[in-house]
Amino acid sequence: IGQVLSNEIDEDMGVIMSRYAGTSSRNVGQFIDGPQSFVGTLSYRPQDWRILKFTLGSLVDGGSPTPFQHIYSETNNGANVVDIAGQSLPSFQIQDAQRTVTGSNFMRTARGAFVDSLTIRASEGEPVTVDVNYVANTVVFASGAASAVTAATTRPYLWSDVRVHIPSGTIYNQVKDFSLEINNNLDVPNYLDGSRTIGLPIPTNRDYTVSLTLNNDDVRTKTLYDQYLTGGSTFNMLVAVVASAGSREGLFTFSGCKLIDMAAPTNAEGVNEQTITIMPQDCRVIENNDVPYLNAGSYGGF
Repeated sequence: IGQVLSNEIDEDMGVIMSRYAGTSSRNVGQFIDGPQSFVGTLSYRPQDWRILKFTLGSLVDGGSPTPFQHIYSETNNGANVVDIAGQSLPSFQIQDAQRTVTGSNFMRTARGAFVDSLTIRASEGEPVTVDVNYVANTVVFASGAASAVTAATTRPYLWSDVRVHIPSGTIYNQVKDFSLEINNNLDVPNYLDGSRTIGLPIPTNRDYTVSLTLNNDDVRTKTLYDQYLTGGSTFNMLVAVVASAGSREGLFTFSGCKLIDMAAPTNAEGVNEQTITIMPQDCRVIENNDVPYLNAGSYGGF
């Protein structure tokens, strides 16, 4: 996944506390096993952008020889992902192993998981972080040997790799904080189907929210306020996260962007800052790295 900071799986057994007339008691009359719910929060420092496959829906691998290129783009509900027929978003599983000795391990695997929301953050002097909120169909417990993994040795992406362009080619050099939230707003059904577990989650309206905190600038501030906020102009935007140009990078392109909020307080001392909120209509990401396939196999590419 990357350099994992934390993973928390919230397992709700949906216990219904039934109280009814005739028990002659103030206590719960019966505990009933209700609908099961499994949601998780994963936080990590990214070494690649593969999580976008599960967030946006489409990943196409291509390019040869190295560096290889990977294109992430949106899918809508009529689409079928290459991995699993009948799904417009790919699902995945996460194994969370708290290991002691084989036979006594505390190991849970969240299966049939979907990304509900994803947040990418970059702040001054810090590694970039990714927070993933996901929902899963089931969680399976085991105490045996954990799956073997090979950790990547590349450094995570850092704040110094991030450049914000509004529009593409116009770099904002005084950005202090950046965040991107992608929300799939999953509708999680629990059908009358003879099961306590959820049905296939349904992606509803997709939302993008970009937030920036930046210092007041005698050129950029006027454009943000006069042209984009009060003027109402839409614009395109590029966020380039580049550890090594052309060989290890993620290029986030946003179109149809609207600046919907701009906080610009005046202070008695210190640097004047603005915090702006941008809502793009569309998002597409190109990643270049040394991995041939980020899909689970060699599917048709470019």
